This record gives sequence, C-alpha cells and structure tokens, in this order.
Amino acid sequence: MNHVFDLAVEYDMKNLALAGLTSAFMTMRVIVFCAGLLVLIDGSSRAEPPRPGILNCASGVSAEQRRRCDEEAFRQVQSGSQSTQLEGGWRLVKSKNPDGGADAISVMHVVDSAKSDTRLAGLNLQCGQDGIEVLLIVLEPLSRSTRPNVALIAGERRTEFQASVIQGGLALLLPADAANLATIDWQNANELSVEIGATPTAIRGAVPIAGLATALGYLQHNCHAR
Repeated sequence: MNHVFDLAVEYDMKNLALAGLTSAFMTMRVIVFCAGLLVLIDGSSRAEPPRPGILNCASGVSAEQRRRCDEEAFRQVQSGSQSTQLEGGWRLVKSKNPDGGADAISVMHVVDSAKSDTRLAGLNLQCGQDGIEVLLIVLEPLSRSTRPNVALIAGERRTEFQASVIQGGLALLLPADAANLATIDWQNANELSVEIGATPTAIRGAVPIAGLATALGYLQHNCHAR
C-alpha cells in the first residue's frame, strides 16, 4: 500500500522569538509532505487516491494530533526516503516504491513563505516515463474535476498552462511544455512566480529557483541511472 505523509504547514505567530526555528521546522515539514507524494506521482501517475488520513493534519487539528502526524511522517521519511541538500535550497529526494517498482526521484524546492499563500507548498521536478515532469504541490485539496489555469512568471516571461489535478487534489501536473521551460528559460531566473486559478480565491506564491540548472543535472543523472 502506498503511504502519504499527512502534513500541512501552519504558521505560529505567538512567539516571535522562535520565528527562525519555526520557519526552519515548517520548511522541513513541507519537504516531508512533498516527499510523501513522490511514489504516488511517479512516472506512472497512478490514480490511486491518498489514504483517508491525508487530511488528519490539516489546520485546526489538535497540537497532539499534529505531533503524532509529524513523528510518523519523519519515521517514514527516514525508512523510505533519502534527501540530499543541493545548492540554492533545492533537495534531491529518492523515495522507495512500496510496490517494488522503480524508486521515485525528484528535485524539489519549497516556496518563499514571505511571498506565498500558505496553501502553496512548493515545486517538484521528477523523473517521468517520457522525461522530466513538473508539478506544483498544494496543501489544501483542489477539485479533481477541474483543470485550473496556472500562470508562471520567470524573469520577464509569463506562461499559462492548464494543469491536471492528481493525487486527491494535492498535486498539479503541468504539461510537457513546462518541463521545456524548466530546462531552458527558468535557468536564467532567480524566482518563479505562481498563480493558480483556484476557487474561491487564487493561490499565489513564489518559489526561489536559483541553482535550478545544477538541480536538474542531478535529477537527469539519477533518472537515467534508476
């Protein structure tokens, strides 16, 4: 059975003295959350929905429930995934396939929390069956019956795509043209601005992408080697 890590990002503004530590911990929680989706959205893009507990750690649950979710998530990451820090804040993540198939491999970057809606988690580029695939990860499920418009701005270039909503609404798979941009145009930019046409309000954010060329080099090498 596939495992999804039941995580969401929450901002604790009650203790500003711990803001730096809180920010670092939230970043790690997002990385764990994204890693938990890798096996599910590997090149096969299987339509199997996440486990019913996927929303158990959304905002509004008790502190004790969040603690249990975090402990279980980190335990699964340690046993089933490897994460390597790359330049520019990128991470190379390899997640074991519990069904015994090829490992899921991705490079990911979390959003700039100061510029982003809390519903947006980060950017994933992963090994797919036909090449690199580009996904956006969100923390509140979108309707799988929709194909939301996604506007991306890197440098002076704005591009719009219709995304496919997969994995219970927590991941948006972009068309192959987005991968072409990632391998060429985006490598000259320091930031990717994102706007997802969700309801009732759009999801907006920014992902730092400096170091993307190096991250893609690691990804492509591992894609060929797996």
